[in-house]
Amino acid sequence: MGAMVRLVRVAVVAALAVALSGCLRLDVYLLSHDDMGGRQNGTDGSLLAQEYLLGYLRAWTVGPFDGDGDDAYRQSFTDGTNLVGIVPGTTRADEYVLVGGHYDHLSTCRLSTAEDSICNGATDNATGTAVVVDVLRAIALGRTPERSVIFAFWDREEDGLLGSAAYAADPPVPLDDVVAYVNFDIQGANLRPSGRTTTFAVGAETGGPVLIDAVERAAAPSTLDTRLLSLIFGLGRSDHAVFAARNVPVVFFTDSTGPCYHSVHDDFGVVDLDKLDQQSATARRTVRDLANGPERPTFATGLPLATFDDFLSVHQLLERMIAEDLDTFPTSDAATLVEKFEVVDDIVEAGPDALTSSTMATGLLAINDVINLITRGDCDGFLAGS
Repeated sequence: MGAMVRLVRVAVVAALAVALSGCLRLDVYLLSHDDMGGRQNGTDGSLLAQEYLLGYLRAWTVGPFDGDGDDAYRQSFTDGTNLVGIVPGTTRADEYVLVGGHYDHLSTCRLSTAEDSICNGATDNATGTAVVVDVLRAIALGRTPERSVIFAFWDREEDGLLGSAAYAADPPVPLDDVVAYVNFDIQGANLRPSGRTTTFAVGAETGGPVLIDAVERAAAPSTLDTRLLSLIFGLGRSDHAVFAARNVPVVFFTDSTGPCYHSVHDDFGVVDLDKLDQQSATARRTVRDLANGPERPTFATGLPLATFDDFLSVHQLLERMIAEDLDTFPTSDAATLVEKFEVVDDIVEAGPDALTSSTMATGLLAINDVINLITRGDCDGFLAGS
């Protein structure tokens, strides 16, 4: 009975959120609420999240699957359910921009106690899910796009990208007709205090200059520093990897994984809401550009694993982190961070002409070690004024 009451309550709130048409922060709050129980696939919390998201899809999209009612929006697969809706385009309706993020999270995670055992998954990935909803809201209530836009909420990402893989194996429209996939996973998060003004767009080079330019134009009005990084920096990390492996141009918007990652403390209180507002604005501009631009991205082949610009960008971020945030790391980790920075520093000092496959591999391993270091320590949203 309790689950049914919660389901009815969620349905009412979802209807209200649709009516208000401006609820990015409310979406995050509700999707990461204790009532959702972590949104683990197959749980009551997952069903509540599905009902909430279906409220938006019913109101603003057309279901692409066979079936009546909600079945037109549901793609069921082993132990999971994707939710998908389409906003049809006008002059190029047979070309599609795919926009997605995973709505599932975990039933068990780090730092669980008897007092707090719910894995709310606020930044992973209630925020990314809310950004997808916000883009949907803008597209559905604004000028009808020239290209059709597919909105997808993936299940079972946490189990190995299984939801997006199920979609790619049986898509409602041919993947060849998808001009780009835009992925949102971990938004409104700060790796450390110096990261409050930084976010990442990974893999845009897979769509060549058209996709790179779209992302750069979208990010330009923001005060956030959106760093473009090569696909290797997000390889296998989220659902974009499924589509890149099938030659669909992708861009993955993310804040990477900080010390709250997969812990019970990843709740609404650690979300940087001001940052999230800016990220969502960039997301809206990116999708509008792709949906209306004269050229479609073309999947690029023969790309280098990483570029000198990647190392230069990471070098700048690590240099700032060491200058401003070293006291947020345990002593041994701080020493390791400096050691790994020196590896990247050597690559930057040597210049682009000295970048070989060997030095590239060494640098990427050092950066991977840094990513692992950053996830350690006490959970903190590193919010301004905290």
